[in-house]
Amino acid sequence: MSVSGIGAPYTPPVGGASSAASSPSAQIGKTSAQDEFLDYMNKSPAERMREMILGELGVTEEELRNMDAQERAKIEEKIRETILEKVKETAEKKTGMIVDVAV
Repeated sequence: MSVSGIGAPYTPPVGGASSAASSPSAQIGKTSAQDEFLDYMNKSPAERMREMILGELGVTEEELRNMDAQERAKIEEKIRETILEKVKETAEKKTGMIVDVAV
């Protein structure tokens, strides 16, 4: 059986759950979508926001750690400014306006 869609067709492995691809030794070094989701959900909202802002700036945490002190300080300041802007935007939104429905 194969499933076609966008990209190459997908053919499931033969042998079901007992196949070599699902053995623990084959999974070492690989993360599943579930693992990635759980890692993301275990982060605090501040950590998720920081990760999002770094992504917008095109910088990873590892790259940030490897920067010199001045470059890192500039990026950290941009992160602080972006967080403050987002907090202000949220605070300025009118409360009580949830949905405008026309029947």
